[in-house]
Amino acid sequence: MKKLIVSALALIILTVAPLAAEVDDPQKSVCKEYGAFNIFASDTSALLISLDDALNSALSNNLALNVENFRPQLSETVVEKEKARFDPAVNAELSGSERVGKSLSQQGRLNDSISNTTNAAVSLEQLTTSGTRTSLELSQSRSRSATTNDLYATRLGLNLAHPLRRGAGRAVNLVSLRKAELDLDWSEFELQGFVLGLAARVETLYWQYYLRLRQLEIVSESLELAKRQREETGRRIEAGSIAESEAAAAEAEVALRYEELINAESQAVTAAVALLRAINHDSENFWKLRPELTDAPLLRHPDELDLDHHLQTALLKRPELAQAKLLSQKDALDVVQSANGILPRLDFFASIGKSGYADALGQSARLDNHGSYDINAGFIYEISRGRRAARAELKRAKTSREMRLESIRNLEQIIKEDVIQAFIEVKRTIQQMTATAATSQKQLEKLRVEEVKFNVGKTTAFQVAQAQRDLTAARIAEVKAAVDYTNAIIELFRADGSLLERNRIALESR
Repeated sequence: MKKLIVSALALIILTVAPLAAEVDDPQKSVCKEYGAFNIFASDTSALLISLDDALNSALSNNLALNVENFRPQLSETVVEKEKARFDPAVNAELSGSERVGKSLSQQGRLNDSISNTTNAAVSLEQLTTSGTRTSLELSQSRSRSATTNDLYATRLGLNLAHPLRRGAGRAVNLVSLRKAELDLDWSEFELQGFVLGLAARVETLYWQYYLRLRQLEIVSESLELAKRQREETGRRIEAGSIAESEAAAAEAEVALRYEELINAESQAVTAAVALLRAINHDSENFWKLRPELTDAPLLRHPDELDLDHHLQTALLKRPELAQAKLLSQKDALDVVQSANGILPRLDFFASIGKSGYADALGQSARLDNHGSYDINAGFIYEISRGRRAARAELKRAKTSREMRLESIRNLEQIIKEDVIQAFIEVKRTIQQMTATAATSQKQLEKLRVEEVKFNVGKTTAFQVAQAQRDLTAARIAEVKAAVDYTNAIIELFRADGSLLERNRIALESR
């Protein structure tokens, strides 16, 4: 049985030279105003969350994970139940009977006939993994009637039944236990797959919230910039250096930035709620404390960025592939069980006992008196004509196993495709970060030029506003590229199954 270690440490995805793109200092303040969408209990208190904190909290408190943790425990009970089939069992029986009737004497008289008996027995039985069933039994009885004294009988006997064809051998008798053990392993891999997905989801939500906060900050700064541009436009109109028609463009730009701010506030709160729900720091009021992130994306290459390495890792670590192989082993057990069902029944049985009789209970327990014993032995043979049902079951089991093997090969291809697509996405986001960083720099220079031209009356407020809008979009795209790269790395490690190991999250044996 395995259980989840709920201690997760930092994601290790950096060791080589940093890329050209950079993100802002994580300690830099970001906008914490959410406008009409503020659902948090306090604007002054916040829940400081690092990526490690988020993973630890999710692995300790996530309710869906708590549910999944019960599945291996349930499967373990089935294993114990199957093992119990081979445990010794003690049986005891106590009974009594009385008979009142009539009997005909030699003189032709009809006399009363009264008899009663008392029986007591205790036995120890056990089924072995080879299919042999043995029992050791000790029984005592007392019988009496109206015409005789009490007679006590004691018997010690050994019974044996052993299958010679159908049901013989450990391979077939342990099928149900082996299936239960495979089901336990399957449930543990299912738990591992759930934890793998949960870790990836928590990290993705963490960086998604980071992106929404940065987007909200950039949009807020853009709004302030549009307001200053509107004020500057108003002063120039009053000074008579530009036409009054320029005011409309400045006002429209401020209104547009308000629209963007509303959307950014809503998206930030939505992302915060999703993160809080995943980490579940407070089950009853998980949404009431505003989350504040302490980490920023680490934009460096991971230790391994080799496609063949990731493909081989995925074939070793993906839990769903391990589950499919377990199902193939169950199919093999079905073949063994079905092949056994075709065999005829041929059982050997034997019973040997020693009995003692006396008019006192203690004396009857001396089994060496009177030479009383009993022996019974023989064979039981049984076969059904044609065995059509058994042959059909064997054919079904073999076909199911062949189908399972093909499905495993198909699953391996699907997993490889997942890894390849994730690998390509990492490569794409690396290039995208460089491109967005360059675009952001060019848009900043473009805005500076437009502002200089506006100051000397060679451009319009609309052109300045357009440059501001382009810079805002470029800055958001730059942050999004950084988050996309981080998420692409997470997805690559999820696809090759190494995400838990890289986060030092482990499933250990109890």
